[in-house]
Amino acid sequence: MMKKYIFMVAAVAVALPVLAAPYAGYLYPTGVKAGSTVRVLVGGQTLRGIRGGIISGKGVRIKKVMAVPGFPNVPGTQHRYLVKWMQGIENGNPAKPPLPDEKITNEWRKCEWWDKLDRLGALELSLIAQSLFVRRNALQQTPSLRQMVILDIEADANAAPGVRELRLYSSLGVSAPKLFFVDKYEHYQEPMYTAPYKKKPDTVQVKSVPAVIDGQIMPGETDSFIVNLKADTAYTFILTGRRFQPFIGDAVPGHFQPVIRIIDPEGKEVAFADDEYFLPDPVMRFKSRKAGDYLLQVRDNLYRGRQDFVYRVAMVPGTEKYKISGHSFAKYDEVPEKEARMRILYIGRPLVISGTLANDGARDVFRFKGTRGMKFAAHLAARRDGSPLDGVLTLIAPDGKVIKRVDDTAKELNVGEILQQTDPELNVTLPQDGVYKIELTSLNRDGGRDHRYRLRLGVEEMDFNVYTVRSMCNIVPRGSGRVNVKIERTGGFKGDIRIFGDRRFVPSQTITGDKKEFSLLLNNPAKVFTFPQNIVIYAEADINGRKVRKKVVPADIFNQAFAYDHLLPVRSFCIGSRRNWRRAVKKKPETAVKAPAKPAAAKTPAKPAAAKAPAPVKTPAKPAAAKK
Repeated sequence: MMKKYIFMVAAVAVALPVLAAPYAGYLYPTGVKAGSTVRVLVGGQTLRGIRGGIISGKGVRIKKVMAVPGFPNVPGTQHRYLVKWMQGIENGNPAKPPLPDEKITNEWRKCEWWDKLDRLGALELSLIAQSLFVRRNALQQTPSLRQMVILDIEADANAAPGVRELRLYSSLGVSAPKLFFVDKYEHYQEPMYTAPYKKKPDTVQVKSVPAVIDGQIMPGETDSFIVNLKADTAYTFILTGRRFQPFIGDAVPGHFQPVIRIIDPEGKEVAFADDEYFLPDPVMRFKSRKAGDYLLQVRDNLYRGRQDFVYRVAMVPGTEKYKISGHSFAKYDEVPEKEARMRILYIGRPLVISGTLANDGARDVFRFKGTRGMKFAAHLAARRDGSPLDGVLTLIAPDGKVIKRVDDTAKELNVGEILQQTDPELNVTLPQDGVYKIELTSLNRDGGRDHRYRLRLGVEEMDFNVYTVRSMCNIVPRGSGRVNVKIERTGGFKGDIRIFGDRRFVPSQTITGDKKEFSLLLNNPAKVFTFPQNIVIYAEADINGRKVRKKVVPADIFNQAFAYDHLLPVRSFCIGSRRNWRRAVKKKPETAVKAPAKPAAAKTPAKPAAAKAPAPVKTPAKPAAAKK
């Protein structure tokens, strides 16, 4: 029996160190108004024992963390008792009802919240009611979202509006970040779950715009809100949903696909949106004809739903323009398209042309002087920077013949939220001396003021980027850990890359040869369990005799629709501190083995033998021989 016990403890000691880090699958609601406090429900995995959280930026903090216990199935009598108590609380009578016979209560299930219903808030009571009245469907449950915690988040009045990153930490380490907004507008939240014994709440009414709506789409659900709008006024409704969970591994399509529409006071649909160009999150722009209460509806395009289908709708007066998010090729000289079209370009030193295909069917043609044998490269940055342009590049020789035409150019790494890589990259060795033409058109022959681009022309250059596949590494104090990195090599670069940073956290190491993956060694210098630490990791390489140094991009890897891996860059890389479970569990078997040793010590015949003069030294030897 003792051997069996020791074996079980040893097995636990081996298993515990590999326990997964905390995982936050969603936050609801997804934001807070500056100068206020909000209760946020977090769903995820390995959330037991959460000690706190960190939010990027200033002026926002987590004041309290409350774990949501698991709710077991309850027998009928216990179900009726809990419902009766909750009904009393709802009617202003929080007193605990009398318990039935002890024989019955002995069979009741245990849950720490069920014994203190009169001390719980509205959110906690709503979660209990949902567990009691909603039948659990194993096919619709997501294991990675089952555990929950509640966060009380406070934002200062002067907290800067914008998007933040929120991480949770426990004795198992720190989680990957989730997006969380700070706004200067009033927030309106869809009603919590309503038990059958309660009156169905009225539709949430937004009294004035600007405002922000928070919601969560469950299976087959359509959320409705009443919004009071002015007459003859332009409005923009910006929905953020898919961005909170850009890629879902077990869904097709592999992301939330929200739809938004608005109905006027007469019951007529006046606006509808299901995307913003190539982005799944819709933006709805319209002008109200008359003043009154409009009905706003949000749903998934396929009527799907689950806990992490959370969203927010920012409603503002006026027409918000489409925004280009990126700025590729920032290190090169930039030439406006009008100037570039009027002269023959010299590309001995790479340059970038910035322009717009402003009209349907538009095309931009640029001339450059090339020489035979030159390794010419033309790279377009449009979709990767947020432009709706799906560009096509065509290279034309001095004699007018088409050398090469390129549409999409796939890359080894999918970096960012974009589902398809549509930016073309043209690489070719020029066959002769002369003046060449590079032509840019749209694949769909469309254009507009939003169809902006940057086109890099020049000799093909070697370069690299390094991405982590996790934005955190959880390590025991005074221990070491590893995180995998992906290396993106371009222009034929196959040289060594040195990784370094703060020596306490990042020992210097080298990625040799043309490796595209590497296991990076990291340290946790803390002596005891400590607060998560943000660190910066650098990568440096020698390219054609010059040192090229850049930051390693912190990112998390996600799978989309069972098939495609994507790296999502985040703001910072975090070293999390985790408890040394192996050492903690080792202490337990020592005490467990000592406990049965007490009777063994009592059976030694030392006491009667102690009365004899020479015996005390020899008597311990007899029990020792008996043990063998």
